[in-house]
Amino acid sequence: MRRSDPALKWILGYFALYLVLLKVLPVTLGSLTLALIFVLIIENLSGILSKVLKFRRWALVLISSLIFYGILAYSIYSIIPIALKEGGNVLSYINDMISKSGNGLAAGIKNEKIAKMVSDVLAWAGKNFATFGADIAKLLLSKIPDILTSVTLLVIASTYIAAVLPKLKFLIAKLFPKSTMARTERFLRELYGDMRKFVGGQMINALIVGSIVWSGMSILKLRYAGFLGLLSGVTDFIPFLGVFITAIPSSLIGISQYGVLGLIGVLVVLTIANQVESWILAPKILGDRVKLNWFLILITMLALSELYGFIGVLVSVPFLIIVRGIWREYIVRILEEE
Repeated sequence: MRRSDPALKWILGYFALYLVLLKVLPVTLGSLTLALIFVLIIENLSGILSKVLKFRRWALVLISSLIFYGILAYSIYSIIPIALKEGGNVLSYINDMISKSGNGLAAGIKNEKIAKMVSDVLAWAGKNFATFGADIAKLLLSKIPDILTSVTLLVIASTYIAAVLPKLKFLIAKLFPKSTMARTERFLRELYGDMRKFVGGQMINALIVGSIVWSGMSILKLRYAGFLGLLSGVTDFIPFLGVFITAIPSSLIGISQYGVLGLIGVLVVLTIANQVESWILAPKILGDRVKLNWFLILITMLALSELYGFIGVLVSVPFLIIVRGIWREYIVRILEEE
């Protein structure tokens, strides 16, 4: 009996090549990786729509793509102007606080020289704080062309991958040994199914988390409550870090609208959403679907983020799914024969 499947070395070789190229060509491979994740989202949406719409596959993919890219475009195009507008309001709020506290502090000092010095220091702090805010705004505006270019490339790449996905079977036949093609196709089919389950579970998570945030922000009567709920759902696909991305515009809006109390309210809502996901949704939905330990996911995410940065965080769960699939299908059988 053959001790190992000859396809194993090819699978490990392609996997290793991908990891090396992701380090060497992070933008190109990162974009293609994100495109593949987008395809899995579109495929899940198509599967949901197919239960109510009896359309052909290409039509379902087209409708799903329009829905997904519409949500993504709205989130990207809205977050920057909202952040800039509310950031400006926060800067004004903080400057007013500095000015009022400075005048009150200076008025309570009897020595005129010390009072003037305190007033000058606070005025300098307020001026430099405003300059700092303006620099951040310029930085965000300078990144808009890069963001638009990246999004365009992702749309093109994911659309192409979605279109050629049914034809990948013919490509597989050219990449692996023919002697074990049946087993290889089964392994890749199961791997793809696990990836779809993960993305599908993450979509359910995102929907529930987005609804919690939208409801909480609406109760607080915060501006852009619907957008914040949508943003929290979109960023929920980023393990552990999505809530922090949503926290930036949410905190700015909370401070701009209600001051410190608004900030506290926002943090309470986001904390509730995060805890519900961490202790209820993730163990139940993702645990049942992909059966991966959350601590293992965290360690993998930290390790891959050190190697690949932001894209490493996104691929941490798919990485574990691939490693687990290879271990179960090939390595375990080799160990059993020892």
